Amino acid sequence: MRIDTLSHAILFSGEEGSGALPQALSLAKYILCAQKTEDGEPCGTCPSCRKAQNAIHPDLHFVVPVNRAKSVSSSRMPVTDDFIDLWRQAFHENPDITEQQWYEKLEIENKQGTIGTAEAENIIRKLQFKSFEGGARVMIVWLPERMNISASNKLLKILEEPSPGTYFLLVSHRPDQLLPTIRSRCMQVQVPPKDRKPVSAESYANLQNLLDLCFAGKPSGILDWAEDMASRGREVQKAFMTDSLQILRQYYMIFLGVPQLAFLDKPEETAAARYANRMGDVFFQKIYLRLNTSLEQLERNVNARPLFCSLAFDFFLSLQK
Repeated sequence: MRIDTLSHAILFSGEEGSGALPQALSLAKYILCAQKTEDGEPCGTCPSCRKAQNAIHPDLHFVVPVNRAKSVSSSRMPVTDDFIDLWRQAFHENPDITEQQWYEKLEIENKQGTIGTAEAENIIRKLQFKSFEGGARVMIVWLPERMNISASNKLLKILEEPSPGTYFLLVSHRPDQLLPTIRSRCMQVQVPPKDRKPVSAESYANLQNLLDLCFAGKPSGILDWAEDMASRGREVQKAFMTDSLQILRQYYMIFLGVPQLAFLDKPEETAAARYANRMGDVFFQKIYLRLNTSLEQLERNVNARPLFCSLAFDFFLSLQK
């Protein structure tokens, strides 16, 4: 993994059961691994890997929505650390645990969990100290959309002024409920549903054709590509956008050095690496946002011709070193 280029904040977005939380933990395990393999993967056997896998690494912190049962009286607002053993147990029983399943573990009946000001202050307190094992620190925030406004603003300040060697991995089912300023501070990774149909060969071909033209430096060819895409049916255009988001997520995992999170077989991974290894972190951040915006514009039936021309040249400019 290119730790020096890894975003200090990554937002994994996916539906419940998509595997977004296990993916975040896998990335955390890699960051904390003390003996990474030559292939760029966590060794899986060093003490750091074993502790991270069991969610007990001292430099791996969790933030999850919590609340107290009605039968428990306390003047202090609860924080994740009050329930950390229960959280670890629940996660190990079901890595794809749902929000409602977690609340059932907390026995809070009809109350909703929150990530409040006390939790944000607890994060700040932890970051004031050096890492326990002298390396990186990882903060996994599950369901950040459950933060109240005060906690959101405190987290935003942390993301604006990150501590060196500290990584925030946010896992959200409703990223649209996050402050736009928080989303903008994060590298966004869309995790597709496990039962989602595979990316079509047509989408792969269209995206790779565009990338080949960009790498070759052929503006006239890029314009022809945009004209061709603009002439396609609206559903084909939408499929290209959504499939491209999934393909770029695969490329980004390979770029980071964790190809196992791309979920590709070896021939597919080799083909994807041909593109991923020529990209940069800035490209992924800009184009991921641009594709999401373009998809929203397509939903509003904007003119496809200027949209695809603009998108194509954004690809071109973002790939220039």
